[in-house]
Amino acid sequence: MINRLRHTDWLAVGFYPLAVVLMEAFWVSPWLAWLGGWPVFPAPRPVLGLGPVVFTLAVSLLVTRVVTRQKWPVRLAQAAIIGAGLVAILLVLGLEYRAGYAFLSSRWFSYIGQTLGNAFSHTSTAVPAVPVLLYLWWRGINLGQTTAYFKNIYRSFLLGMVALIVLIILWQASGSSGKFVGPGPGTGWYVIAFFFFGLLAIAICHLYLMRGAMPREEAALTSVWRWLPIMLGVIGGMVAVGFGVASLFSAELFNSIGRGAGLFFNFLGRIFEYLAVPLNYLFEAVYFILRLIVSWLRSNQPLQPGGTANMSLPEMPEVALKTLPPEVILIIKWVVIALVAAAVVFILAKAVSRFREQRAREEIEEIHESLWSWRGFRDDLKLLLQAMGRRFQRQGQPSRRTGYPLDDDPSQRMDIREIYRHLLGEAARSGLARRRPETAAEYASRLGRLVPESAGPLGRLTGMYADVRYGEIPAREEQVDGANVIWRSLRGILRKLRGAP
Repeated sequence: MINRLRHTDWLAVGFYPLAVVLMEAFWVSPWLAWLGGWPVFPAPRPVLGLGPVVFTLAVSLLVTRVVTRQKWPVRLAQAAIIGAGLVAILLVLGLEYRAGYAFLSSRWFSYIGQTLGNAFSHTSTAVPAVPVLLYLWWRGINLGQTTAYFKNIYRSFLLGMVALIVLIILWQASGSSGKFVGPGPGTGWYVIAFFFFGLLAIAICHLYLMRGAMPREEAALTSVWRWLPIMLGVIGGMVAVGFGVASLFSAELFNSIGRGAGLFFNFLGRIFEYLAVPLNYLFEAVYFILRLIVSWLRSNQPLQPGGTANMSLPEMPEVALKTLPPEVILIIKWVVIALVAAAVVFILAKAVSRFREQRAREEIEEIHESLWSWRGFRDDLKLLLQAMGRRFQRQGQPSRRTGYPLDDDPSQRMDIREIYRHLLGEAARSGLARRRPETAAEYASRLGRLVPESAGPLGRLTGMYADVRYGEIPAREEQVDGANVIWRSLRGILRKLRGAP
């Protein structure tokens, strides 16, 4: 157990996911603070604090990672993640909206139920807290399954940056109206923290991708922790300099933007009023024509002169609407709640199963390629037809020039790079030339599918060549001798394809 903890890469297991969670939390929390300040709430307050947001995202990410690594059925994994989400949401609601009651007591459940039931008459910030928590749990599920991909982290960073820009504009515009409280100095710290942790998460993800592309021996010598202080210093300096320059602009800039937006919308409203005047006369003319047609159809009596009084409707007697019984209203409420709950469960279940199905589909495709694939069948059939066609060709025709030096003496001892050049030449003469965009590993994989008996020795020779060519690791004498033995067997296999001895 101690050895396992000692050899655990805590940067990848703990620090990197934490940076991703904090990046997400620091753009969601300002939105919740602005939403909680709407005038519809009698007691304005943030819908959720920063701590509950971080807790919900972190627990969702952790539970998703733990559950998806198990060999559980999809239904069981979905039930485990959704069940854990319901527990986490109850815990957060119980801590954020205790209202003087005991933690998760029966009286607290009655209070929450009454608050949610009176959502339209007495609105509380606890009402939007429920869908926000559901969104955070769904977001944590996505982050728990996509943090290994650079494009997803970069996309999350762009999403948060755009969301913060839109929030700042909306907050300043609404604050200038006097109905909302303007953004305080805490909003700037949220923005700084978002950029810091977002850039840090992108840098760590990119560093691990670069490390994964290195040869195994070179990657083992590269310490990720050595680069962490450098990344912290560079990113912290970038954020500090950027916001130092941004602080030169005063808050009057945002107020002027809000005033400009107000003038623009007032101008659009005035234009709409001017356009509505001719439309009003047009509607009155249409209304008069319709009255004329109706009077002719009824009694062929001439229409009494009269106007539409600017499209005013005739006085109608007051109609007393019959109210529904309380039992029917209660049934409608529970049906709506059940439909919403079913939709939420369906969305969370799809979020879990989507990545499970994608990963299973990728594994099936790999096995499918090794056992059977239409592309492999097409290449094998093409190779067979080419070999049969060569039987009817005249012998002694000059072979196609390959650009690789060839030596028909198999007893000559060569180094690994020379062996690989001879391998490319023999394969090209047999109609299996290496394509320009192919790497050595991709070419070995394709050649192994086309000529299955060459897959094993070709894979070993390609690994030796990659170490020497890209890793710059000098080969030992016994490795060179083994490579020459492998080359002789591969040479015989490739020459048989074109009928050469």
